[in-house]
Amino acid sequence: MFQKKAISAAAALALCSLGLTAEVAWAQQAQTLERVEITGSALRRVDAETALPVTVIKVDDLIKQGVTSAEGAMARIAANQSSFGTSRSIGGTTGGKAEADLRGLNGPTGGSAGKTLVLLNGRRLSNHPFDAAAVDLNSIPLAAVDRIEVLRDGASSLYGTDAIGGVINFVLKRDYRGLEVGFEKQAPRQAGGDTTRFNLTGGFGSLSENRFNILASVDIRKQDVLEAAQRKFAATGVLQGNVVAGTSGSSFPGDVGGFEPSLPNCNPPSSIPNPAGTACRYDFTRDIDLIPENKQVTGVVKGTFAIAPEHTVSLEALSSKNTTTSRVAPSPVSHLIPASSPFYPAGAPREDIPNLLSNDPNATVPGGVVNWRQVPAGKRTSGNETTADRVVLEFQGTVGTWDYRAAAGTARSKTTESVKLGYVNDDIMQDGIFRGIINPFGPQTAAGAAFIDTAQVRDVVAIGKNQVDFVDARVTTDLMQMAAGPLALAIGAEYRREKSNFENLPITGSLGSLGLDPDADTAGSRKVSAVYAELGVPVVKGLDLTLSGRYDKYSDFGSSFNPKIGLRYQPSRQVLVRGSVNTGFRAPSLYEIYQPASLTFTTDNYDDPLLCPGGTAVPGASAGAVCGQQVLRRVGGPVGAGKPSSTLEPEKSKTFSAGIVFDPTPQMTFSVDVWSVSIRNLINNLPEQAVFGDPTKYAGRFVRCSQLPQTAGPGIDRTDIDVCLNRAFDPIAYIDVPSENLGELKTRGIDLTAAWRSSPSPMGVFGVSMDGTYIHTYKYQREKNGAYISATGRYSDSAPVFRWQHTLNASWTQGPWSVILGQRFRGGYTDQDGVNKVGDYALWDLSASWSGIKGLTVGAGIANLFDKDPPLSVQTTTFQRGFDPRYTDPVGRSLRLRLNYKFF
Repeated sequence: MFQKKAISAAAALALCSLGLTAEVAWAQQAQTLERVEITGSALRRVDAETALPVTVIKVDDLIKQGVTSAEGAMARIAANQSSFGTSRSIGGTTGGKAEADLRGLNGPTGGSAGKTLVLLNGRRLSNHPFDAAAVDLNSIPLAAVDRIEVLRDGASSLYGTDAIGGVINFVLKRDYRGLEVGFEKQAPRQAGGDTTRFNLTGGFGSLSENRFNILASVDIRKQDVLEAAQRKFAATGVLQGNVVAGTSGSSFPGDVGGFEPSLPNCNPPSSIPNPAGTACRYDFTRDIDLIPENKQVTGVVKGTFAIAPEHTVSLEALSSKNTTTSRVAPSPVSHLIPASSPFYPAGAPREDIPNLLSNDPNATVPGGVVNWRQVPAGKRTSGNETTADRVVLEFQGTVGTWDYRAAAGTARSKTTESVKLGYVNDDIMQDGIFRGIINPFGPQTAAGAAFIDTAQVRDVVAIGKNQVDFVDARVTTDLMQMAAGPLALAIGAEYRREKSNFENLPITGSLGSLGLDPDADTAGSRKVSAVYAELGVPVVKGLDLTLSGRYDKYSDFGSSFNPKIGLRYQPSRQVLVRGSVNTGFRAPSLYEIYQPASLTFTTDNYDDPLLCPGGTAVPGASAGAVCGQQVLRRVGGPVGAGKPSSTLEPEKSKTFSAGIVFDPTPQMTFSVDVWSVSIRNLINNLPEQAVFGDPTKYAGRFVRCSQLPQTAGPGIDRTDIDVCLNRAFDPIAYIDVPSENLGELKTRGIDLTAAWRSSPSPMGVFGVSMDGTYIHTYKYQREKNGAYISATGRYSDSAPVFRWQHTLNASWTQGPWSVILGQRFRGGYTDQDGVNKVGDYALWDLSASWSGIKGLTVGAGIANLFDKDPPLSVQTTTFQRGFDPRYTDPVGRSLRLRLNYKFF
């Protein structure tokens, strides 16, 4: 259950303490009130309720509700609108990562992540290697986490880059003693998507008694694959009778120059005719995964030692490994086929094509270009393995009136992407088709099947690495005692060295359907130094002013200074008024700066505006090549294009928040916070939706095959692009959308929280809590000085913006029994097509636990109590169809059993 920070110092100690001062407390000091540090402030206070809107989530409460991962925990945060989860690895080069996105600042713009800062014990983790922009939530050791503190306010004045939308701090357990073993199983009512989790946490020693504490924890989580064919609502791309929108023009059997040998029936159920009966469409949705098979192993070891009554040293080591295996439909390709092939369709048109079996480069033979889907090669199956490690050595204590905290450490992450099946060497496949061995129009002979098997590639295709080395130090003190309280000061400094590299192996040049370019290798490094200060000023009794600021200097683009002013006014015990205004920034990632020009596929399918106007191919053009197809995009950073690294400027933000906390009784609390965020210099590629939405305005972004060199050479030429084999017409080779500073984003809304907890009674203790976010305005520009696009409550470009989200929990405890009924709610919105209305989405979860035997806790529950399917969506941004997997749970009703035993 969500727990709101109480105003009293006792509640502050129980719920909100980061545990930093507790580690230096001796037994004789334990009776005094500790001052604690709250996420978003460097000052240590006895009163935990600051000028900042912070929500605290106890991990034990999440576990009771069946949450088994940090990604699942983010789904319980109303302010989070992340569109990037593990399921995005299906059909994408994501490394299986999951990201947080407070305020949805990465949503419709499709820009890079990194506008929400994720910390572990108040310090940075290494970002995921594949774009070096954001932390992978799968690297968080949830079993060792005590609580999650969510700051819903900008915080660059303390933390620097990335803290635009807010900060999520995972706080580890401290001074833990005992040995705890946990096992959990979640079994869906329908087949697919089972989850198994095992965790072991142990600790010994007491700082107050033994002057040391050792904590170790390991968490293993495995989720089985869930296939589209296993869920009726996601098993077809034919939605609302629209055959074209959710299917592909590259089908099997294939076509030659637009001639479809399998018409009029095609080859159902996968290959079906379009409404006009003039072409076959492939229902690729039937062949994909909804949730990939994934396994997460995370572990942490922390030793804390009191070297003197006022000084401690601790060493913390974190390690995680996340592996995913995902499958999508067989790849769509184009190949040259001679008319002499025994499989060449009767009646198919013929043209002169290059004779690939001749040594004469000018030799031709009659034939054509076959556009087909490589069904005989099998589903495209890829695997990702990501490892993340962090080691931190920390010293903290007190010298005179000064408290200090200093640390040095390193954080590293590495991702390896590999192909396992269905990705075949294009050159071998082309050779087999040209020699008449492979049949792109039907069943294979034994020789054809064997030839395809030799073309299968099972190898590593991409490797990414990211590393951050850092040292930091902070001191705090009370400068003087004023009439209304102490004048508090915090001063800190930080130094980081960042390195990142991303490598596509040479084999990717022969795997066109993978969407990776062998020339897309990138590597870069930089140094960051920063100083910051925070001053807490008690103006009058009950009124506190907080002033803070941070100066960051980067070795590549320059410097950034970001101030913040916070105000806290408490006229009575029952009422607290708070507010802040600040600026922030997000530095461009090393990947964005150094990425060389490379080709990747669009997320959506498009009609060629010249060759397939209105969804119908012009005479002479193949519908399988120009209608409803993914198109290549050329992306890249400034350094890859020969420009200085400073070409990309940081994203800059301004954030405002104001709220009131009302506690009419000790058992009840309400809060309302109004907030606004504006960002300029958004770093992004011009959205593909904009390019195809106005092909006249963006005509210069289209590059057709005729504009490229005909023969292989430096740079991109026609031989690099499959669709350019079609010489009878001039298709789009790619659209040009490099990384650049685009327009602005402005959003504002309201956060609402409420909690009530009854006094103990013979009937038990009852509680209710609610956490909700309402977005009033969300608008952005696709380009500098462009028109603002309103995205509130509608799907825009690549994602929707939910106007209202909330979590609601009701609880009851009586002796060893505990029951929680929870609801996760997302409001409906206008879909990608501008017509369909995606309905409200509410999931109810019921959980119960019993701890009647010392050390033993037995939990059971039902997730998605009413077995609600995701609402219909016609989005085409993800490979999944029929719903939006980024914001919904396709598993359905699941039964859950949890056993936990703690040895004393």
